[in-house]
Amino acid sequence: MLKAYIDLMSQPSRAVFIFLKYTKIPHTIVPVALRKGEHFQEEYAKSINPFKLVPVIHDGDLILPESVAILKYLCTKHNITSLYPTDLEAQARIDIFTQWQHLNLRMGGGTLFQARFIQPMTTGKPVDEAKAEMGRKVLYASLKKMENIFLKETPFINSDSMSIADILGVCELMQPQLGLNMDFSEYPKLCVWSKRVREEVGADLFDEAHQYVAQMGKRFFSSADSKL
Repeated sequence: MLKAYIDLMSQPSRAVFIFLKYTKIPHTIVPVALRKGEHFQEEYAKSINPFKLVPVIHDGDLILPESVAILKYLCTKHNITSLYPTDLEAQARIDIFTQWQHLNLRMGGGTLFQARFIQPMTTGKPVDEAKAEMGRKVLYASLKKMENIFLKETPFINSDSMSIADILGVCELMQPQLGLNMDFSEYPKLCVWSKRVREEVGADLFDEAHQYVAQMGKRFFSSADSKL
C-alpha cells in the first residue's frame, strides 16, 4: 500500500493529504514531525528523501518527493482525469499555476509565516521584520495575480472545475490566513474561491487537514495581528 510521509504543518503535505482522502486512493499516512526535526534524521534522509523535506510518497519501488510531481503521478497512474485532465491544453493551464506558485504564492506566504511564527517560536529571537516585509509584499502581489489572472474568468484556477492547482493553491493560502489570522476580505474572488474549494473537497476533510495550523493561529496570535 502507498505510504505518504507528511506533516500537516506543511502546505504541500496538506495538499497531498487532501488529495489522497478525496480520491480514496488506498494509503497509509506516516507522520514526520517537522517541529521535532524528524526530517533531518539520518535514516529519513538516506532512505526516504535526501532533500530532507515533506511530502514524500512510497509507492511500490518508487520513492517520490515534491508535491506537484506526486499529484501528477497519482492522477496519471489512477486515471484521475477530473483533477488533472488528459487534454494537453487543459493540462497546460493547470501547469501554469503549479509552476508559478512556487516563487510567488508559496514563497510569499511561507516566508511571512516563517518570519512571523516559526523562527521566533523555534529560536526565541524577535521577528525578522525585513524578512516578514519581503514575504508580505510577495504574498500580496500574488493574491492580486490570483484574482486578476488565475481566477479572472473561471470559478477555479484557470478551469471550470477543481484541479490539483486548486488543492495546492488553497493550502498555500490557508497558511497565512489561518496560521497568522490574516484577513483577505479585500480579495473577494479569492475568498469565494477558497470557500468553493472547501465545499468541493468536503468541509470535514478540509477542516481536518487545516486543524493544526488553525489551532496554532488561534493560540499564538491575537485579532490585533490580523492585518499583517
